[in-house]
Amino acid sequence: MRAQRTLWSRVLQMVLPLLLLPGLVNALPKQNFRQPAYISNAYFSDKMAQKGELAQPLSVIKALQLQSNGVLGYFMLDLILTESGTHHFKVDILNQDGDHSAEMVFPPVQVQKSDDLPMYTAAGTIAGSLGPGLCFFKVYDRLDKGPWEMLGVFGILITPSGK
Repeated sequence: MRAQRTLWSRVLQMVLPLLLLPGLVNALPKQNFRQPAYISNAYFSDKMAQKGELAQPLSVIKALQLQSNGVLGYFMLDLILTESGTHHFKVDILNQDGDHSAEMVFPPVQVQKSDDLPMYTAAGTIAGSLGPGLCFFKVYDRLDKGPWEMLGVFGILITPSGK
């Protein structure tokens, strides 16, 4: 019984913030922020389902495996948009030596003036000539025609298939 209670406690600790976040974000008063967007969550998945226009991960993983079809997995970002205008998001993918390996570019997102802080989820396929080792994902936003601003860097280990 105690183990079951501990498991439910852990599940609630993980799920409750996810359930509350969208409501809390929209309830926050809009202020002046240092960046046009902030990353609220970033994760990697090796399986994805498409439901209409929404992409939904079927798993969350800590390492990617090289695959014969060239698709390693998916990178998901949840973003809080703090400025109105057109946001342009991209992700530069670097190998462990810091060399540019690939890029993900997402469709522009238009944010209207409002008192709410809208959320946006971006999902991209990880594919290309990435070898085993560490891989880094640098996330950028450009508001309207302004400069690219780095929002964050995330890393994941890529392993040979079957390991």
